[in-house]
Amino acid sequence: MNRYLDKAAPWFEIKSDKEAAGKTIYAALRAIDSLKVLFAPFIPFSSEKLHTYLGYTEPLFGEQYVDTVVDNLGEHRVLRYRTGSASGRWEPSRLAGGEVLQQPGPLFKKLEPSVAAEERSRMG
Repeated sequence: MNRYLDKAAPWFEIKSDKEAAGKTIYAALRAIDSLKVLFAPFIPFSSEKLHTYLGYTEPLFGEQYVDTVVDNLGEHRVLRYRTGSASGRWEPSRLAGGEVLQQPGPLFKKLEPSVAAEERSRMG
């Protein structure tokens, strides 16, 4: 997708052909929409944020909550979902053209080097 965007250059294309620039941006948004599902198991909260930025109203995999589980290894905090209202599926993007997107914001918080160093020392 990066190569496609670099080649199509919609930031320049919009000056001469708005429709072509719109198609280029739409293709990029569809790719991002599909990738958010792929990355959801690894970055669930960021994927959910992105899901709402793209205009979806139902949660990606349902309502997220953190639960405490105790097993023979000890006590763990785990992410769980109430799936009743889930809209995400393991399938290509269903993002419709012409939809209004939500105002985006940062998906990730920048970590100061001191925080990263503290986490590394805590992990050994």
